[in-house]
Amino acid sequence: MDSDGGTVATRTYLFAGGGTGGHLFPGIAVAERLLQQDPQVRILFVGSDRPIERRILAGTSFEHCVLPSPSLAEARRHPLRFVRQLLTARRQAGELIECENPAAVIGCGGFASGAPVYAAWRAGIPFVLLEQNVIPGRATRWLSRLGGTVCLSFETASRHLPRSARAIATGNPVRHEIADLAQRPPAEGGVHSDDLKTLLVLGGSQGASAVNEMLIGFAKQSAEALAGWRVVHQAGAADAVRVRQAYAETGVAAEVTCFFEDLAPHYRCASLVVSRAGATTLAELACAGVPAILVPYPHAMDNHQWHNAREFEQAGAAVIVEQDNASEGETVTAGSGTFDETLTSLLQDDQSRAAMSAAMSGLARPDAADAVVEWLMVDG
Repeated sequence: MDSDGGTVATRTYLFAGGGTGGHLFPGIAVAERLLQQDPQVRILFVGSDRPIERRILAGTSFEHCVLPSPSLAEARRHPLRFVRQLLTARRQAGELIECENPAAVIGCGGFASGAPVYAAWRAGIPFVLLEQNVIPGRATRWLSRLGGTVCLSFETASRHLPRSARAIATGNPVRHEIADLAQRPPAEGGVHSDDLKTLLVLGGSQGASAVNEMLIGFAKQSAEALAGWRVVHQAGAADAVRVRQAYAETGVAAEVTCFFEDLAPHYRCASLVVSRAGATTLAELACAGVPAILVPYPHAMDNHQWHNAREFEQAGAAVIVEQDNASEGETVTAGSGTFDETLTSLLQDDQSRAAMSAAMSGLARPDAADAVVEWLMVDG
């Protein structure tokens, strides 16, 4: 209640963007911290209608509003349709900003963040941009010219922003259950009741066919190297059944699913990870202190996953195995032996995994969400 006995207006924070777990989870982490500071604030996520976005946000208490979200691929294939959708998105975003009058807008990244952040700028609403990658995305590079603060996961990302951009290296926000892992010792020897070490395989929130093929190939050719290990594999909806069957045929102990709703318990038990190099996954691995073999997605914009992975490899926390130059949709085998040799070596080398785990923990920024909220309070 205010001094006159009326109800204090609820402050609304609008989170713009999404489409993938890598963009959504940092926004969710910041939203959680805002609610911890003030349980009365209202959180509204504005983004796309992609199933993965709906699924992730359905697991939270946050409202979700969908705006048209044309992709740049759509611009190339259907330019007139793209322009119409873009104009509709801008109009609807402007109407939403006028209606909600948020205290601030947080851009989570991706093309879907553009219209709401632009509308906020036009309305004089403060905004903060979350940039997860070493090479900032196009949306961040363009929107950073409008003002606001860009919160960087990697300090080196500032080299790729306009000189006029105001940037601060906060780290990549992670959800509280992930951040809490940084307070616990690394889980080398973190095993289940059957005393098997855990190899965790992650292809991003939607899985990765190439990574799936590499693990299937390894299980078929080198199943003996996985003796004493369990594989916990996030394979994506398209491949989960096939991957599960392949492990069963080779006799490898494996748990395969489309998508893990809660990765924290799996991080806690993992002794080694094979993963894509999305920045949010890397931030989570750092908090968990889990050594990694990283397979960057070769078709990512500006090859940003390779640059993300390189930061971790140079720190001694990970090893990069580059995917073959396959075109979109093609599978990749592990026949060259590079991946097989790297995985076999790390499965057998406890000392190397321990050293990589310590290096990985040294990269952790469990307080990143708090740092973003602090800057959000300054801007907002």
